[in-house]
Amino acid sequence: MGTDVPESTVESPRWRATDGGSLTRLAETMSLARKMAGYHFSSYIFSHLWLLKIVFAVLRRVRPISIFGKLVILTKMRDVREVLVRFDDFTLGEVIEPGMPWGPFLMTVDWSEQHQRERELLQSVVKRDVDPQTIKKIVAEECNERIAAADGRIDMVADLAEPVVVRIAADYFGVPPLQGDKRRMARATRNLAGIIMVNPPAGSQPWIDSRDDMIELTQLLLEEIAVAKSTIVSHQGNRPDNLLTRLAALLGARAKPSWFDEDWVRRYLTGLVATGLATVVRGTAHTVDQLLAHPEALREAQKLAVALDRAEAYEQSIGNTASEGDRKSAAQRVKQSHDALAQYVYEALRFRPMLPLLVRDAPREAVIANGTKRARVVPSGARILAGPLAAMFDPDVFPQPSRFDPKRPIESYIHFGDGARRCFGEYVARNAVMEMVRALLRLPDLARASGNGGRVRYEGPAPCSFVLTFNKRAMGAQER
Repeated sequence: MGTDVPESTVESPRWRATDGGSLTRLAETMSLARKMAGYHFSSYIFSHLWLLKIVFAVLRRVRPISIFGKLVILTKMRDVREVLVRFDDFTLGEVIEPGMPWGPFLMTVDWSEQHQRERELLQSVVKRDVDPQTIKKIVAEECNERIAAADGRIDMVADLAEPVVVRIAADYFGVPPLQGDKRRMARATRNLAGIIMVNPPAGSQPWIDSRDDMIELTQLLLEEIAVAKSTIVSHQGNRPDNLLTRLAALLGARAKPSWFDEDWVRRYLTGLVATGLATVVRGTAHTVDQLLAHPEALREAQKLAVALDRAEAYEQSIGNTASEGDRKSAAQRVKQSHDALAQYVYEALRFRPMLPLLVRDAPREAVIANGTKRARVVPSGARILAGPLAAMFDPDVFPQPSRFDPKRPIESYIHFGDGARRCFGEYVARNAVMEMVRALLRLPDLARASGNGGRVRYEGPAPCSFVLTFNKRAMGAQER
């Protein structure tokens, strides 16, 4: 005898499928929320360095080379430099490739011979005597224009540094703004840099935005490379002298390497935009932040900026009519003033480096600090944190590391890494940061804006705002 069951209590297959789908979506949403929480935490500690400084200080005393399973943390300058210099023993490609969806790039090449070949090709298109001056000119012009338009208040990230790097991309790299929109391009550089510094979870909004930007940038570069090649083939004059056109010219060379093609040019220029521009913004913001945090250093840096301006003006005024001795003397005066100001920039960055952490992998078992009491065997497959932040607070190299001291040897700093992987674009970043800092140091009564606006704020790990104030009226009186 059968039992009647009310229809309302019967769960249809369709309902079960829908319910299962809802549960799956809920689980995916919760998983993404957990990953995003981790992403925001990682971005915070990458940009607000107090926690890392505490951890490094403790480990430096207890265990300078600390191993936690497959994670190795270095806290001494000598050990950090050793890992950065040992190219074949400590690799980078597997670490950084997930944050470079546009394809292999110089930073990901772990084959030392190929890495050297690609670096030499890049060096061949850089005019070492001309390009730094070109970058300085671009930065100075953009800064002057932006500051002149400000009324005693300026967001040095959104209204100064980002427009500067977007112009460097267009005028020096040969990469114009996406959709002809400078703000759009600035946002893209921020998104692309973010995935390299702290890669957001797949499927998250930052991840989606970065992939959309990558698609647009890829299409833009393919078009620009095609235009440059066409201009070169047709022998049209007045083509711009930038990295893109110089590389495009090499594409037609008979003796070019087999690996050098249009896609290589696209990947390299994409890498420049993604790894370099937002790092310059970050470095400039952090330098100014730390100078403002050390008022005495700020005052001295402002005096040096004035001295450098005067030295350069004098060198230009004497022209070619002066004797060779006078020209050399003027050039030396410029160099001394420049180097003195650079000391303040490098020391300020020590407290908040552009990249506080550098990561390497150990593809095989290796020994670090061999022959010392702190020597450790690093297991195969280990990930190594070789942090410039930790190294540049090592008291063996930086005595009294908590003190702001602009007289430390410039070669002690590792803001641009070390060894064969030392930042190829260092000449761009160094000159751009220096010129932007100089432009801000000229401003009378330079100060933070009140409230949260006067602090460096971030989207993920990339700075997005830092508001400063200055005396516009006094600046006008200075110019007169």
